[in-house]
Amino acid sequence: MIARRLFPLLLCLLFAAPLSLKAEEKGNEAMFRLPNGMVEGSVENDLLVFRGVSYAQPPIGALRWQPPQPPAIWRDIRQAKAFGPACIQKEAAREPEKSLKDKPQSEDCLTLNLWVPREPKPQDMPLPVVVWVHGGSFRFGTGALDLYDGSEFARRGVIFVTLNYRLGIFGTFAQKELLKSNAPTGNFGLLDVMAALKWVRGNIRAFGGDPGNITLMGESAGGASVGYLMASPLARGLFQKAIIQSGALALPELSPAEAGEVAERVSKALNAPDLAALRALPAEALRDAATGLDDTQPFIDGKILPLGMRAAFSAVRVNRMPLLIGYNNAEAGFFGPDFWAGMPAKIGGAWPEIKAHCFDYGATSEDGCAEQVASERFAGINTRAIAAAAAPKMRVYAYRFEFVKPSERKDQPGAIHTAEIPFVFGHIAADKQADPESARLSAAMIDRWVAFAKTGLPQLVPGDWPQLSESGGKLMLFGKAASRVADNPANALLDRLEQMPR
Repeated sequence: MIARRLFPLLLCLLFAAPLSLKAEEKGNEAMFRLPNGMVEGSVENDLLVFRGVSYAQPPIGALRWQPPQPPAIWRDIRQAKAFGPACIQKEAAREPEKSLKDKPQSEDCLTLNLWVPREPKPQDMPLPVVVWVHGGSFRFGTGALDLYDGSEFARRGVIFVTLNYRLGIFGTFAQKELLKSNAPTGNFGLLDVMAALKWVRGNIRAFGGDPGNITLMGESAGGASVGYLMASPLARGLFQKAIIQSGALALPELSPAEAGEVAERVSKALNAPDLAALRALPAEALRDAATGLDDTQPFIDGKILPLGMRAAFSAVRVNRMPLLIGYNNAEAGFFGPDFWAGMPAKIGGAWPEIKAHCFDYGATSEDGCAEQVASERFAGINTRAIAAAAAPKMRVYAYRFEFVKPSERKDQPGAIHTAEIPFVFGHIAADKQADPESARLSAAMIDRWVAFAKTGLPQLVPGDWPQLSESGGKLMLFGKAASRVADNPANALLDRLEQMPR
């Protein structure tokens, strides 16, 4: 009788997770059977790589400015050996996104890419999954940039996924007819990320992955997307861990009315009075429409985003999960002197007091202090606030990245926005020409990020990176000296900046 009762349970356990990878390999090709059909990718040494896999139907024609629809079933073998086109976008001012002006772009861009261990250890199965959301101000970028190559993650026993999502006016558009819908609408880029997560949850088991162990990770706009989806009730259950790199930013977070005014202005400029007319326009006309940076950021629509990011974390109205969050000490350096040149005048009479709290490179001159203040206003204030608000309710691990490669220290006082990415991705550790100091830090950082994806603990040895609530507010400093747990050196400056209107 006992054996008879146990038999269904044993069957459930047997089929709950794959015990080995079920790939069909032939030469340099590898095929997997997914619920919708077969895909054929590449065998690349110790990895299986699948590029340009559609996770949703093309958002074109009647599907422009609609929630992403699941991909159709196919009978042929879908090739997945080349990246799909980047989502159509304006020309970026800086590399690496600037190079995309010469690469294929399209509205038909909702694809993802996977790096899969070729021969994972049986004890590691099913494999943890990391899904990366690229940055680019919600206006630029693609998951296909070399910077986001997931090989080093996969070599450490993780399935790594990058994706494209709709950008600019295609990704955020609060046109009045759209807002009348009962369905979630307007923030289409965030809906795309959720659709990719649903695809991963429904398909990753075929690649040996664990649909119950998905980490959503991103930087800048990608990190903000992670924070917004933690705050979205519609994303509940789609991922189990979160990594926000320089993504807890002071974004405009327009109201529906404000976002609607942007859409109305664009419609009038394009002489397209209704949704049908807008959908009839060529994509290039919409791409080239006059929109500012604030116009195409996520807005508080009430369904996808009931609250702004900081407000949601402050009220702890977020999906609770282990969170790794941090920022770089010289973020503003990425944007150049124009980004901080007016800071003393903007702060006004309080500037002498603010200046007294500058330290390190910020203490060397008024310009250095202005750059430091701009960096902390851009990312430091909200990162600290969000981490502190979340820490009593979930496991939070905070960091501050200060490392500059020895070859760059003469010209760069700190780690600018995006500087941590090649370290986190292990690219520097894998570079045989890298200096030993940089290579060691990169190896340690990717090992910590992988450990977090596997276990929710970014630790190389037990306890070496305590969660925020147990460290007295201390975070991990990745600096020029050995990495260490310490107070944020910007705390006094942040305390004073928090007292000022934004």
